[in-house]
Amino acid sequence: MQQTDQLDALATFTRLVGEATTDSDAFQAADRAAGQLIGHRLCTIMAFHADAMEVERCYSSNPEAYPAGGRKQKRDTDWGRHVLQEGRYYIGYEAADIRRHFNDHELIDSLGLRSILNIPVRCHGKTIGTLNLLHEAGYYDESQVGLASIIASGLAGTLLSR
Repeated sequence: MQQTDQLDALATFTRLVGEATTDSDAFQAADRAAGQLIGHRLCTIMAFHADAMEVERCYSSNPEAYPAGGRKQKRDTDWGRHVLQEGRYYIGYEAADIRRHFNDHELIDSLGLRSILNIPVRCHGKTIGTLNLLHEAGYYDESQVGLASIIASGLAGTLLSR
């Protein structure tokens, strides 16, 4: 995708998020932008509850397998420290990486998802959620982090207003 096309897609995303009248509208705009700019077979958006050290699913592109409202405990996990507390992205390149960090790895694997890109949504130096993209093995690498981070940052207002 050409740089001007990327900028157009990001401009459309920011306009749609700004005009969204529901959380769902904003989340769907992020899903579409991530699909167009990066690619995914599953997109989820999680809110972070720092006091409980849990993430709560606010949006899923596959609500049958991953309905909104599900929570995952991340206290005392390497992934929780890395992404939620330190605010750094995580790339799982293959199924073994997903098995290492996610209790629901069997469901993820059954969907043919073997790589993951987790981008923290941050505001005022704190993680307030995550944008999570999953695809076939080897799909994600560091070259996609910049675009994914821009999309994730566009979700801060929506996650803060929840």
